Amino acid sequence: MNTNAPALKRFLAFLIDWYLSSLFGSIPVIIVQSSAQKDLILLNQLDGLSLPLAWTACIAALFCHFLYYCYLPSRPGKNGLKGQTLGMRLLHLQLLSETGEPLSLGILTVRHMVFVILLQGYLTSSHLYLVSLFQMTTDAYIVPYVQTFYYIMVLLSLALYLFSRRRQLLQDRLTRSRMTAL
Repeated sequence: MNTNAPALKRFLAFLIDWYLSSLFGSIPVIIVQSSAQKDLILLNQLDGLSLPLAWTACIAALFCHFLYYCYLPSRPGKNGLKGQTLGMRLLHLQLLSETGEPLSLGILTVRHMVFVILLQGYLTSSHLYLVSLFQMTTDAYIVPYVQTFYYIMVLLSLALYLFSRRRQLLQDRLTRSRMTAL
């Protein structure tokens, strides 16, 4: 049976995945920015775009994030295993249900798109696009509130990880999943 993933390997996989997913998710935003300005602009933010273009860029970025964190792990890799992002594959980690079964696309979607982007995603580009889009749509400045909420959620998740027997983060607990070492 697979063992729980060591914290360092899990953190390194997170860093790899964070970088790759942010890079992948920024592509549509850069394309929309460049198209709107009619020049090659490597601007990874929604500021300066019209509201319809900002919505388009944000939805496309969320779709890229979905492909990376949900669709990719729902498909078997070259090793035949499901439940792996590129960072997890490199570090020989796998996401499984608590019972040891591969996670469905629906569970992966809830785990990453809801819990990671919304609850703990202040570092993800997709979350930043959502906050920016919300501010553009409502003219409300919510960054301090989002940051405070993010810090609380990260502390809660780390506390759950440190003080639980199974070493699960918040998104693991809420979706009944676990990260294992192969």
